[in-house]
Amino acid sequence: MRILTNKNTLIVYVLLGSCIALGAILRSYNIFDKSLWMDELFSAWASDPENSLETVFHRTVEDVHPPLFQILLWVAYKIFGYDERLGRVFSMVLGVAVIPVMYVLGYKLFNVTVGLFVAFLSAINFYLIVFSQNSRSYELLVFLTVVSFVLLLDLIRKQNYSSAIYYALACAALVNTHYFGFLLVMNQALFLMWFSFCPRFKKRVFFLGAGAGIVILASIVPIIPYILINMERKDTWIQVPVGTFAVESLVLPFGDLSAALLSLVLLLFGLNSLIKKDAERLPLSLLLSWWLISYAVAYVKSIFFTPVLSEKNIIVFVPVLLVFIACGVEQVRGGGARVVLLAFLALVSVSYFLKGADLPESVRIEHDLRSPAIKIINEGGNIPVYGRWDTLHATYFKLLGASIDVAGLDVIEDGMAAGKAPVCFFMIADQWDREHINNYPNKYSVELKDTAEFKNSAVLKYCVMGHSVEPP
Repeated sequence: MRILTNKNTLIVYVLLGSCIALGAILRSYNIFDKSLWMDELFSAWASDPENSLETVFHRTVEDVHPPLFQILLWVAYKIFGYDERLGRVFSMVLGVAVIPVMYVLGYKLFNVTVGLFVAFLSAINFYLIVFSQNSRSYELLVFLTVVSFVLLLDLIRKQNYSSAIYYALACAALVNTHYFGFLLVMNQALFLMWFSFCPRFKKRVFFLGAGAGIVILASIVPIIPYILINMERKDTWIQVPVGTFAVESLVLPFGDLSAALLSLVLLLFGLNSLIKKDAERLPLSLLLSWWLISYAVAYVKSIFFTPVLSEKNIIVFVPVLLVFIACGVEQVRGGGARVVLLAFLALVSVSYFLKGADLPESVRIEHDLRSPAIKIINEGGNIPVYGRWDTLHATYFKLLGASIDVAGLDVIEDGMAAGKAPVCFFMIADQWDREHINNYPNKYSVELKDTAEFKNSAVLKYCVMGHSVEPP
């Protein structure tokens, strides 16, 4: 039942604007408190504004990922300056933009009420908030995923050239943002084929969809050679999903367990209500295809071939879950009961986030890489710096406005072995190489002069044995 009509347009705008404002506040809360981590530094390195567009493209596609996010971030750096905070602001803006398009999705699938409910749920969702605070492509992936499904609905219902063009452009952007975009667009293509032929052949829909497909294929021509190379790769950081992964993928996006359990109960209510309504067959089929078919294909590929399904990538299914939950809330009788349910979800979800909860280490490995950089900058002098992740550490220095080069461990170890090490030097260490670096005094003619410990990282100052005077 619609609780808002065209006469209440102002109320709709106020409620939607409130959801957007709430989402913006949550996504900006303590956004700069934590250091950039390795993946974010890769984004900054690839999109360095001093790079050419060709360099940005190659650095990205050679690391598996399609290039659109990095190109957009490169443009942002060009306009606003190369700064540690800008990447996160860029992701935050994309994360806030997800809220109104989620409203549009709920409205076009069902009605204004569901649209407002799903906008509110998107504003407070733990996964959508924390990924908005990371300089990575996931919020752009979610945004374009939702937009592509909204435009797919328009294509099916309007069946005109403009809807096909908009849909093609959205999907072209999606497949050029993240490799999971290919899975979702192929899913949409199958759904469009099914709709075109059942229960009767719809010639116009079929040819409009085929034209959109040609545009989408043309958009990936520059990255096809890299796609073919990456398809042969077997090495990946993603683990094979085992055990309770399927259950965890339903709980993790909500953060707090009580919020997750209530959300899943409401999801079942919503799903049950849609199954019983003949008028909702198209929206239900589209949502189930988006969720179950895409998940099943990714799961099977991960089990039997190369793993692609991870705790990060399940974010593309969060919008579907939220739509079903919004439908479940709509089924609850009485405005007071709905308010209580939504208030409970908001309070526990927001409290869980505000108390400092973060993504599990399987999603985000937290390192304090900012503090080591600041310490070395403040030490001054011309003492050389080395580290395992030399390129990324050098990127952090550059983001902080310091022109400090960083060389790899192999460089300093070769120098120490040949007796040609600098008189004194800094080592930036993490938990993976700490034991190895701590052993330097036993292996080479150096001694440890100073150690500064940070979260999963440290700065160690070594000097060649017998040299007590450091370089100016």
